[in-house]
Amino acid sequence: MIRRCRIMKTVTIKFGSVDNATSFVKAIEDFESHFDLIYGQYVVDAKSLLGVMTMDIRNKVDLRIMERENEMPTIMKAISPYIAA
Repeated sequence: MIRRCRIMKTVTIKFGSVDNATSFVKAIEDFESHFDLIYGQYVVDAKSLLGVMTMDIRNKVDLRIMERENEMPTIMKAISPYIAA
């Protein structure tokens, strides 16, 4: 079965610490939606802790969300602590 994305949204996030990066991955891992972290020319799967750790977690990065299953309100609530001001 092919699942189509309903909404694509990009937000800027910042972790600031390894603990925050780890808790971020745990916060999004059970969603059906797809998440990419983008920093310059680099793109990694945001559900992959190893991928997240390859990014410079001290800097802001873009999070691209490709929503599935009408999850966007719940996703935004889960990632709100990591959204950069």
